Amino acid sequence: MLTRRAMLVAGAAAPLLGPAALSASPASAAPVPPSIDELLREPEVHDAAISPDGEQLAILRSRQRDGKKHAFVTLSRLADLSAEPRTAYIGEQSVSHVEWANNERLLIWITFTKDDKGQPYGMWFYDTFVPIPVKRVVSVNLDGQDPVVMFAGSRSVLRRGFDASRVVDYLKDDPRRVLMQAWNDGRGAYGLYQVDVYTGQAELVEQGVAATDFWLTQGGVPMLRMDSNARGTVGWVYGRAPGEREWKLIRKSRFNEMKKLPDFDVVGPTPHAGVFLVCQRAEGRDTSVIRTFDLASLEFGEIVAERPDRDFETAFVDENLTLVGSAYWDDRLNYQFADPALAPHFRAVNAALKNACNVQLYDIDVGHKRMLFKSTGPQEPGSFQVYDRDRRALEYIGHCKPWLTPERLARTEALKVRTRDGAEIPAYLTTPITADGKPLPMVVMPHGGPEVRDYLDYDTTAQALSARGWLVLQPNFRGSGGYGRAFAELGKRQWADRMQEDVEDAVAQVVASGRADPRRMAIMGASYGGYAALMGAVRRPDLYRAVVSIAGDADLVESLAFSRKEDGPDSPAYAYWRASMGDPKADEALLIRASPARRADEIQAPVLLIHGTDDTIVDPRQSKIMAKALRAAGKTCETVDLKGEGHRGWSDATWKTVLTTSTDFIAKYV
Repeated sequence: MLTRRAMLVAGAAAPLLGPAALSASPASAAPVPPSIDELLREPEVHDAAISPDGEQLAILRSRQRDGKKHAFVTLSRLADLSAEPRTAYIGEQSVSHVEWANNERLLIWITFTKDDKGQPYGMWFYDTFVPIPVKRVVSVNLDGQDPVVMFAGSRSVLRRGFDASRVVDYLKDDPRRVLMQAWNDGRGAYGLYQVDVYTGQAELVEQGVAATDFWLTQGGVPMLRMDSNARGTVGWVYGRAPGEREWKLIRKSRFNEMKKLPDFDVVGPTPHAGVFLVCQRAEGRDTSVIRTFDLASLEFGEIVAERPDRDFETAFVDENLTLVGSAYWDDRLNYQFADPALAPHFRAVNAALKNACNVQLYDIDVGHKRMLFKSTGPQEPGSFQVYDRDRRALEYIGHCKPWLTPERLARTEALKVRTRDGAEIPAYLTTPITADGKPLPMVVMPHGGPEVRDYLDYDTTAQALSARGWLVLQPNFRGSGGYGRAFAELGKRQWADRMQEDVEDAVAQVVASGRADPRRMAIMGASYGGYAALMGAVRRPDLYRAVVSIAGDADLVESLAFSRKEDGPDSPAYAYWRASMGDPKADEALLIRASPARRADEIQAPVLLIHGTDDTIVDPRQSKIMAKALRAAGKTCETVDLKGEGHRGWSDATWKTVLTTSTDFIAKYV
């Protein structure tokens, strides 16, 4: 959700005060592309937040000293950011977020990997130990003293729950407490607790059922509850209007690839009791809009944000539950502001950052006079800025990864690709800093989903590939999300046809420009992108010299059977995939033709298959089926099993394995 203080957001401009000043390289030295370790190294600036009274700024930082990582918070008065800040030391901890519990206490999110005896946290899965970090929230005063772990005294929560770090509501009218959810082991389900930020003591106020994922609140009152199936592919939204005691079912829908309900994604509360903001693509409309929904009448109300050509994705709501702006993407992030007077200020901030970054509205005071932004871009992994509306002043306050200066990072540009049937699709091309004007090897990287999209933004994988001297091409083929219903539906039953043709046309356009060497081409992707990589190698065995499929589908007949078995024949998730891939009965011939495992003998390039052993979204058997087919056809195939990993949410150690293995594999052949 939506308000900064109702949910911590992770996202992340060339800083206004100049990142070049942070560069350790002398001006005369040629910049060196970053290593994978540098790309994955934890940031030095993790998070920032404005205090409830709008007067103070907290920035969560960490530094390496004597081989150990030390976390601390710097505290500044927003009226004078040039003054020396106060420092609250947290200690040798792995931290991620900071938020104000009230004007005198901070909440710090800490992750522990080992217990007091040095033993790693985790669990045994058959004969394999799977490390699982423990996440906690600690409350401290503004000196970093008087630390209190949230749920102190609730031994069952802290002993049984790996994650006791989810704050649902900061209860702005109750400075002593916050509303958190944690696993209630006695009930075998999540519970909702009021937790005292001074003592850590917790009181259960709402109990979920076994399927409950989380709650959404208004003024501290739980009014929406989200349940899901075991795979996390189908969600149920329950509502309870003011004065009602029983939960009532509002929606049942599939989760899309971003873990949202595409026809009813709740994005924020409003000041009106029982009325919420939802992102919805209604019947008869091509694009998703932001509109109100009344829990009492179960009816939609006014549309507060809409565009004819782009899907809205979320909304930003302030401490008083007032809508500030609704977010959508062109090539870069943009907002439609509820108060039009904010729009020129947002444009000015973008202009100050050379219109090169995605400027995310991260926090705001209730008077909308001071705004905290977090900016990311192709050459900016993350930086924070504070904007003072009255003074029209933008001040740079922290760079997340100062060692990744812009001159070390590859540049990404937006392309318009003309397809063979006369349509136009967007694409993004990343060029290594070592480019010398000659045709370069290129890695084609179709996105997952397929109904998501790529953006003009910082991309760790693209940077890792470009650091090896390769162009990286990311096409938003038809069937991608973000451009409206019609564009997305052009991908239905076209997995092996139009969607692949769009990728091929993007490749052909870059090759025709003289920038890419057609003799040194690879294709790589994850999830649907992994499927697209395999299918691309089937369709164009003459083009690709290496193929990397990460958690990709290989046999669509088996994929549909897996979804039908796991989700149920009447499930909205199964119905979606049947419409997207094809019906297993009516379209059997199409599905067989569109299955790379059934056409392994047509692939000429070496193939690397990477898959998490605990993936519940794309069955790990898919990669095993593909490997077996390739080897039976006498093809070169390598496999990597990611022990204990699922479809997403990987650790940095796993990402290092994936990126290192993939880039080394591609380098052998291109």
